[in-house]
Amino acid sequence: MIPSGFNLFYISYGPCVKSGPEMCFDIYGIMLHFYSHSLWLLFLAFAYRYYVMLREEPSRWMLQLSILIVYIPSFIMMVSLLLDHTDPEIVRKALKSQFPNYNLSGLIITGSVDTTKFAAMFAIIHMSVLSTPISIGIWVLRRKIVKQLTYKGIDITKATRNLHAQLLRALTFQATIPVFYLLGVIFYFIAQFGIWSHPIIEFSIFTCFLIVPILTPLSSLIYVTPYKRFVLKIIKGEKSNEVSRARLHTNSMITIGA
Repeated sequence: MIPSGFNLFYISYGPCVKSGPEMCFDIYGIMLHFYSHSLWLLFLAFAYRYYVMLREEPSRWMLQLSILIVYIPSFIMMVSLLLDHTDPEIVRKALKSQFPNYNLSGLIITGSVDTTKFAAMFAIIHMSVLSTPISIGIWVLRRKIVKQLTYKGIDITKATRNLHAQLLRALTFQATIPVFYLLGVIFYFIAQFGIWSHPIIEFSIFTCFLIVPILTPLSSLIYVTPYKRFVLKIIKGEKSNEVSRARLHTNSMITIGA
């Protein structure tokens, strides 16, 4: 990704180049919407954990509705990007005029030459501007959850304390994940406003975004013991009945303090 002023350029690599620039641009739009939605899902996970500590667990219908609601912004962004195609030759000429030293031969180049249009502007606002309050919300919820878990006035068993400890470690790990997303946003604005234009900055934007959906599931595999054992046994080729235990263990962790 190469942001520059009111222009936004995408350089495509990999299998999509065989399908043409339109396919590459569509894949970018779909990928961006998954990146942003992963942050929304992380926020929803923290909100759910805090909610069940104070009230009864919501119904399955309410959970499905909540997931649908937080998906709407990402879905709108994806659809708007899929419907907003700029002639690749126009994009290539704009990129060449702004970065004449870049070797663009043989590369698939797509993007937007006017980020004030709805699709590009909505994507920028959704991924860059809204990410800050979402990340702050995650950290606030994490603090509230930790406060509930460390409340001294409740007499709990040793097993429950172990569950608390595992959940606290998982929360601490997951609360650091938005930092990588924000780093990607910072790199984006550094390039967007011309503070520093360099391939390292341009590659760092997507690299930081990519870390979020990778670390989110890893947190459960690392800090939830039954899941961790289950994966290790799969790697070793052993049969295991840890799946049902993992589900029970996770439900216990979620409902602590409810």
